[in-house]
Amino acid sequence: MSDLDCLMMAALGLADIAAEISAQVWSGDPAVTSKPDGSSLTEADLLIEARWREQIRRQFPTHGILGEEYGSDTGSSAFTWVLDPIDGTRQFGAGLLNFASLISLCRDGLPVLGIIDLPVPGARYVAAEGKGTRFAGRSVRSSACRDLAKSVISLANPDSFRTESVPGYDSLRSTGHVRVFDGGAPAYGALARGLVDICLNGDDLDAYDICALCPVVQEAGGRITDWRGQPLSLASRGAIVASASPELHAKVLDRLLQTV
Repeated sequence: MSDLDCLMMAALGLADIAAEISAQVWSGDPAVTSKPDGSSLTEADLLIEARWREQIRRQFPTHGILGEEYGSDTGSSAFTWVLDPIDGTRQFGAGLLNFASLISLCRDGLPVLGIIDLPVPGARYVAAEGKGTRFAGRSVRSSACRDLAKSVISLANPDSFRTESVPGYDSLRSTGHVRVFDGGAPAYGALARGLVDICLNGDDLDAYDICALCPVVQEAGGRITDWRGQPLSLASRGAIVASASPELHAKVLDRLLQTV
């Protein structure tokens, strides 16, 4: 078993922890509070990340950790775990299904492992460098769509597009064959299994929202970058876009670059 296989086993263990806690809290009546920045917070966010950090420190004491709820712990190795216990807390707290737990491992700042876990209904996207993307235990691929006019486009919550990114949002909203909205991280998983062709997010993303998506999309044959086509990493923030094929991604970037 390779080192990456061992790390994936550990990541799957983290996903199991999150799935149990989040499904239990979601099935009850989640109490939602607000952080100083106005974003939503539930007990599941805090419980999951605390458990994750305990597990990582026990298994990999030299690894760094960056999490949404408890910040950054710098490690002494090349590896950093990037964690979002509940991505889509707003939806989670409202009893909706488009939320996920995001787990990523970066090596020298670049995502090499990603999990998008959907505890309700109990499904999971798993990807690692050179090993493809799997969903519900099977290998999946993006649609390889090349035609912007025929594409299925997932657009993030309109409120996430602020000032400079609004024209890009409006440009993609005016094209495509089918448009869906506010799909969150699950939409990037849907792109990896060929159901969505383009995913667009606005300015409100941080590394813990981004890193897990990268291996899932890329290992399925898709492309994911910032709006200027730059690769994503542990240092990434802000608006991102993913496409089902390199050719489609080039067309999407050309359209976005006309607006920025």
